Amino acid sequence: MPPEPLRAAPWGLITGGSSGIGLALAEALLRRGCQVVIIGRDAARLSQTAASLSGLGDVEALALDVREGQDVAAAMGALVARRGAPDWLVTSAGLAIPGRFLDQPLGEHVAQWEANYLGTLHVVHALAPAMARAGRGQIILISSAAALGAFCGYSAYAPSKWAVRGLGDILALELGAHGVRVLTAFPPDTDTPQLAEERTRRPAFTRRFAAGNTALSPAFVAGRILAAADRGRRHVAPGPGAAWLLLAGRPWARYLEAVQRRLLRRHPEDSR
Repeated sequence: MPPEPLRAAPWGLITGGSSGIGLALAEALLRRGCQVVIIGRDAARLSQTAASLSGLGDVEALALDVREGQDVAAAMGALVARRGAPDWLVTSAGLAIPGRFLDQPLGEHVAQWEANYLGTLHVVHALAPAMARAGRGQIILISSAAALGAFCGYSAYAPSKWAVRGLGDILALELGAHGVRVLTAFPPDTDTPQLAEERTRRPAFTRRFAAGNTALSPAFVAGRILAAADRGRRHVAPGPGAAWLLLAGRPWARYLEAVQRRLLRRHPEDSR
């Protein structure tokens, strides 16, 4: 096995790093003195983002579709050969398409599974061995508050984020034995381009249930995530609502399910 390259500075890789939570985490890591590699599918957008971040430190943009496992494995292998094992790995790339189960085509279920779970799995599977060999590193998996309870309108989205949660819990045990820490984050609505698009697709019931929710800023969410990582936590849910879901567990989730049932009884038109 070839020796690991000499390390000039810690570095982190962030999927979905051109916008939203991923971008906010890239900014935060750069401010900590890390070199950062941001990954996304849109090469032009990535280049613009890298240019906007360049004043904060060393940024590399890598256009890559994380749904393509073989491409990911090859690209990650090349990165490790050049940079060594990452100190930070953040999987923030994802897709959210809400809809009623009876209306939503199967293809939208598959698309979200591929982007949210397989996209996460491909990157972590490619980089975890190098991190384990190095005996260090922090992995941050971006799940969702939708993986803390049952929310109507997200039958195609939430299962992929529950899967990320399950992966994170298991990896925290397995990789922890090798000195690699794993944190799973459960952000609620966050003011990102993805949320803006998602809101245009929400069914009437989901809009009603979410009425009054204030989206968190990506910078706030990123700050809470990194603070939890610094404390060696396994889970973090930024914002009071998501935090209650995480801390109270199933009883609080059952309460929210009861609220939704009452809303459905009052507005039966939403379920048709």
